[in-house]
Amino acid sequence: MLLFSEKPRRSALNQLTRTLLRKYDCGVRPVYNWTSATTVSVDLILQSVLDVDGKTQSITISIWYRQIWTDEFLVWDPEEFDGINEISLSSDAIWIPDVIVSEFVDGGKSPPIPYVYVNSSGSVKNYRPMQVVLACSLEMYAFPFDKQNCSLTFRSWLHSVKEIDLALWRSAEAIANDKREFMNDGEWELLSIPSRYWQIHQDNTDYAHIQFNVLIRRRPLLYVVGLLIPSIFLMLVDVISFYLPLNSGVRIAFKISILLGYTVFRVNMTDELPATAVRTPLIGVFFVVCMALLMLSLIKSILVVKLLHHSEKEVRQMSVSACLLDKYGSAGHGFNESALTSIKTLNHINLSGDYELEPSLEGDLLSLNEIQDAPSGLEWLLQELVSLRLALSQEDNESSAQADWLALCSKLDCFLFRLYLLKLGTSTGRFANATLVRLSEFLSAGYKKGVRPVKDWRTSTIVAIDLMVYSILNVDEKNQVLTTYVWYRQSWTDEFLVWNPEDFDEVKQVSIPTANVWVPDILINEFVDVGKSPDIPYVYVTHDGLVRNYKPIQVVTACTLNIYNFPFDVQKCSLTFQSWLHTIDDINITLMRRPEELREDKSVFMNQGEWELLHILSNYKIFSVDNDDYYAEMKFHVVIRRRPLFYTVNLLLPSIFLMVMDIVGFYLPPDSGERVSFKITLLLGYSVFLIIVSDTLPATAIGTPLIGVYFVVCMALLVISLTETVLIVRLVHKQDLQPPVPHWVKYLVLERAPVLFCIHKKHRLCSRLSSQASDLEHYKDNNYGTARCTLHHTCEIGRRLSQHDREGGLLGLGLPPSRDPTPPVMDNILHEVTAIRHFLEKRDRCREVAKEWLQVGYVLDVLLFRVYLVAMVAYSITLGTLWSVWQVA
Repeated sequence: MLLFSEKPRRSALNQLTRTLLRKYDCGVRPVYNWTSATTVSVDLILQSVLDVDGKTQSITISIWYRQIWTDEFLVWDPEEFDGINEISLSSDAIWIPDVIVSEFVDGGKSPPIPYVYVNSSGSVKNYRPMQVVLACSLEMYAFPFDKQNCSLTFRSWLHSVKEIDLALWRSAEAIANDKREFMNDGEWELLSIPSRYWQIHQDNTDYAHIQFNVLIRRRPLLYVVGLLIPSIFLMLVDVISFYLPLNSGVRIAFKISILLGYTVFRVNMTDELPATAVRTPLIGVFFVVCMALLMLSLIKSILVVKLLHHSEKEVRQMSVSACLLDKYGSAGHGFNESALTSIKTLNHINLSGDYELEPSLEGDLLSLNEIQDAPSGLEWLLQELVSLRLALSQEDNESSAQADWLALCSKLDCFLFRLYLLKLGTSTGRFANATLVRLSEFLSAGYKKGVRPVKDWRTSTIVAIDLMVYSILNVDEKNQVLTTYVWYRQSWTDEFLVWNPEDFDEVKQVSIPTANVWVPDILINEFVDVGKSPDIPYVYVTHDGLVRNYKPIQVVTACTLNIYNFPFDVQKCSLTFQSWLHTIDDINITLMRRPEELREDKSVFMNQGEWELLHILSNYKIFSVDNDDYYAEMKFHVVIRRRPLFYTVNLLLPSIFLMVMDIVGFYLPPDSGERVSFKITLLLGYSVFLIIVSDTLPATAIGTPLIGVYFVVCMALLVISLTETVLIVRLVHKQDLQPPVPHWVKYLVLERAPVLFCIHKKHRLCSRLSSQASDLEHYKDNNYGTARCTLHHTCEIGRRLSQHDREGGLLGLGLPPSRDPTPPVMDNILHEVTAIRHFLEKRDRCREVAKEWLQVGYVLDVLLFRVYLVAMVAYSITLGTLWSVWQVA
């Protein structure tokens, strides 16, 4: 036999819940006297700061939010329910105040808390953790030593202070100093949370506000170690590089490597720096100035190396022997003529103070005229040795001149180095007396929220709408989507929600749950995604049937974005409101305010972000799809303009710096061996720069922004510059393997081009020496008659030279044959010395060919540099003009 247990009695908790919620209307403010305000006490405990976004001017925080109020309809005697003093109820079953945060722009990921605590006295406690994304005016100028003040303003979105008032749960001092739950090991340090209460007058109504100011300070250690110290290290290395010798050939490569390394460092740390469009952080200015100093340091080094290299070239081409051998080293001229020319030339140079001739050389030269009786072999040996000593002495003088220039350039480098150091230095009986309950029951009796609220169906419901842009959250150029946060208002007349205030204690307006009344199906045509918006569950209804539905919404809409002018672009996106189903005979749309007021209203817009609100245009339109039914629509054109400062500092300036360095690189001599490595390093650095900044540029599938074209053209110019350098270096290098310069090249490049393009000729020494050599003929005729005798005497010697000597090149060099037979040893000595002279002549002839090719290379280099410079200047002026016009427009 089975025994069945007795059915358990209903628990006291269950009985209490059923008693409290019987006939309870969650849409009615829980007061018996409607003139009594419901006071909501709020409290805030900050748990952590999750993100601070300077570009969108928003902050994401995690808070513990608490609010408490008195519900006069949820009161019981604990003795009647087994002494129960508190009970948890579903938050969806009771009335909840519509207290939200005014700065809210996006919803965070918060855990749902579906219950509230209710005390027997009617006190309701609503505790919940929240993650909120707030609009905040962030000041990043002092980054990473910045302090931020972000506010959380709690207010009832719909109810005035006569219905819902606010108060602090704890004292302001206790809230300000409460840091016990704050996660204090992150990037941000909590300073304090001051709070205040005030009322704001809006639309002839007073609203209560409580504002909590979250004061936080950034901890700078991470940025000091990761940003400032590496930058300082690179600047110190640049300073140390001044101690590299000027003529070592590595200073330019060293400095260009530092500059490009700093460029890559700046581009990589762009993600670390706060992106703000209003004011550049001071640390960003510091990095730009450091880069400018590095560029000035490199320019200084290039100019000094250019000066040093130019002096060496001039001294090297002031070789006396090269020009003399060119003039007198051919067959048919005797050595005495060359020797006398050397004396004349050296005396001339000595008088100018450029070179000093050793006294021993002067004695040897003068003794040539006294040698009459010496053996012919020894005489020619002495003459050859004197000529060799003259050439070697000339090279010593060249080295001495180079040393003087090196000392001068070292002093100039030291002066510029000191100047550089000076610059370095952000039950029904319970509700019987409740007027609002009676009014709610009166309005809801027989009300059908699915029926358009008009008594005459021919009457059109006119919906007045209004729009205020609060923040621009995101502009997605690739998907052509705009995300905005707006304050949207609409009002209409509901003829079924009308009452006589005298029948309900002079109640003229009441808040009703939105879910209980008819709401027009007005949507946004451009809507593409659901945004995270705070829930506003109530609408206001006045005694004459006017329904006001005010709510903040996050709108994700499609928009045709034109980024060709980026970062100086202006976007125009439309929000088209219309009834999705009802024709104009059922629902018509109008503006709540005048178009002029709507156009210039920026009172609630957060103006510190990347985008600046210019104005809001409105346009009313009636259209038909099938020429049968007509629909009304109201279109708002939101016109915004991007602030370009962030992109100018992080994209344009580094690119301009690199292009300036490419222009300065032309001042490196083409035959110095450093220009090619300089430009290929510059091109490599610019390529890395483009790869890194590609994520910063907006991406569209239709067109490329002009700044992208600018970067590509700049890279093309770098490639052209490198190609020109390679060609010039190929032209001036290994000239000893090239044939002499063709006559047509000499005529076009060396004669016509310098005149047409005003190119300064760099090498005029040999022409001066040739004129000096012509003056020497007159000098010889008047003062050196003995030389002719010596020449005639040596002609007799030449007849006695052996055939072996002639085949060895003596006659080929223009040397007269010996008159008397000489010992074999002396002939070998004379043969070796003559071979040395032959080698020197051949080297000087190669130098002459090399000099001509070098002159051709210099002229072509200057010509191509001017063409390159004109193209770059014209391109820069065109882009600058376009961007200036767009910025002003």
